[in-house]
Amino acid sequence: MSIENEILEKMKVAMREKQTRELSVLRMVKSFAMKEKTAPGFDGNTGDAFWLDIIARYVKQQQKVLVEFEKVGADKEKTDEIQFEIDYLTPFLPARLSEEETEALVADAIAATGADSMRMMGKVMGVIMKDHKDVVDAAVVKKLIEKKLS
Repeated sequence: MSIENEILEKMKVAMREKQTRELSVLRMVKSFAMKEKTAPGFDGNTGDAFWLDIIARYVKQQQKVLVEFEKVGADKEKTDEIQFEIDYLTPFLPARLSEEETEALVADAIAATGADSMRMMGKVMGVIMKDHKDVVDAAVVKKLIEKKLS
């Protein structure tokens, strides 16, 4: 089943069973997707890659919001709701590589590019992110590259 169909099916179930939190999250994702579809330059492709990108960007946005809310001391109810959205959507996303697996990718990319200084960091980062952007955390990759090249 495609991700779009899975989202629509989950929306139907949430409506039938009056699961307001789940329905709200799914509607937000659908709204996020509609905004993307109507944006200039949209290529018309709404396959699984499109939906994964939408969900990943929405989760990333919510993670940033959560951090900001925690910094300003927002009430627990708000932060719990945002955390619920993140937890609900995370299973749609591909599993992330562990730090050890990411470290192996970094070592391979450094060897492949012949990087020997921090000036080559962008090239190493590009090699890794080109093929693995969906399964690695860019911040972890950056940290590991800095550690290896400094």
